[in-house]
Amino acid sequence: MKTLLIQPGARHNYALVRFLRRAGALQALYTDFAVSGGSLEHLFLRAAASAHPKARHLSRRVIPGLPRSVLRRLPLGAMVAKRRSPDKAERWNFRERDLREADVIYSQYFAGGLQHDELVAHGAKFVSDVFIMPSAHRVVNREAAKFPEWCEASYSPEAAATLDAVSQAMIDRSDGLFCPSQSVIDDVATYNPAARAKCRLVRYGSGLTFEQPNDPILKRVLFAGSIQLRKGPQYVALAAARIARIDPSIRFVFAGGVTAAAAEQLRAPNIEVLGHVSRDRMRVEFLRADILAFPSLAEGSAGVVLEAMSAGLPIVATREAGVDFRDGESGIMVPPTDVDALTDAILAIVGDRPRRDAMARSARAEFKAYDEQAWGSAFVGALREFSRDG
Repeated sequence: MKTLLIQPGARHNYALVRFLRRAGALQALYTDFAVSGGSLEHLFLRAAASAHPKARHLSRRVIPGLPRSVLRRLPLGAMVAKRRSPDKAERWNFRERDLREADVIYSQYFAGGLQHDELVAHGAKFVSDVFIMPSAHRVVNREAAKFPEWCEASYSPEAAATLDAVSQAMIDRSDGLFCPSQSVIDDVATYNPAARAKCRLVRYGSGLTFEQPNDPILKRVLFAGSIQLRKGPQYVALAAARIARIDPSIRFVFAGGVTAAAAEQLRAPNIEVLGHVSRDRMRVEFLRADILAFPSLAEGSAGVVLEAMSAGLPIVATREAGVDFRDGESGIMVPPTDVDALTDAILAIVGDRPRRDAMARSARAEFKAYDEQAWGSAFVGALREFSRDG
C-alpha cells in the first residue's frame, strides 16, 4: 500500500504521517507548509522563532524523521493566496509519479477534492477524513442566535452553502469516509443515508499521557478547549449558576482561548477563566481537576476528553463530543443543551467520592484503547481495505 496524504495544517501533530511512515505506506505528504526535522529549513525556523515570538507557532510545522523527498508543499504564491482567501479551495501541483504509484489518496475533509478526477485517474481509491460533524456550522449559527450576548460570529448564507457543498461532494465522491465517532457517522447520514456504507469508524487517539493519575482539588470542575459556543461553555455557565445556589464551594475553571465578550459572560463568583494556557499548564490543570465537563454540540472527536481520561478524570460530556466512553462507568453522558442533565451529572459525581474515584479509575483504564499505538494500528488496518494490495 502506498498512500498520497493531503493534509493542510498540522492536525494531530502529523500523527497520520507517522503511522504511514511506520507502516512503509507513505508515498508523499502534500501540505501547505512544513519542514523536515533536522533540515537547514528547520534550523532557520528555530532561529526565526527565537528572534520573533510571532513565528513560534511555526514550530508545530516541523516533522521529525520525515525525508524531504516525500514532502510536497504549496508554492509560496498559493500560500499567500490562501491567506488572503482562506475559504477558497487551493489547487495542488500533484506529481505524476505520486499519482501513478499511490493506490490510496487520503484527504483531510476533501482537501484536493477539486482535482478528484486527476487524483484517481490511475485507479487509486479516494478516502476522506471526516474530522468534524458536517453540520457543525449550523450548530454555530443556531447557538449564536440563541446567545447573542456572546457576540460570536455566525456563518453567512453563502459561507454555509459553500460548506454544505464541500461536505456533500466529499460524501458523494469519496470511496471511503473515515469517521472518528458514531456521532459523525450519524451526521454524515443526514446528508446521504446511503453513505453509511462508506463510513468506517476509526477512532482518534491521543499522544498526551500521564504516568500517574491526577491528584484532584476537591470540587474543581474543568472545561478545556477554545471557548466558543459550538463546544458548549454557555451551558456549563448556566449549570454553574444553578450549582452556586446548591453548593457554592464547587468551582468551575475554563482553560482555553476566550474573547472579551465570552469572558464577560463567564464572570461569576464560582467561575475562574484562565484563558489560553500553555501545553505544560494544561497538563497541570488536568492533574488538579476533579472532573471534566465538556458538553460540546459538534465535534469529530474531542482531544481534551481523551487527555482528561488519560489523566484519570471522570467525564461529563455529550455524545456529540465524539468520544464514546463507557457511560456510567468512566463518566456520565448528557444530552446536548440540557442544563438540567449537566447540572445533575456534575453534582452526582462531585458529591459521591467513592463513585467519583471509581469513574476516575475506569476512565484511565479505558484510555488504553485510545492511545496512539491503538489509533495507528486501526488507521492503517482500515486503510488497507482500500489498497490494491488489500
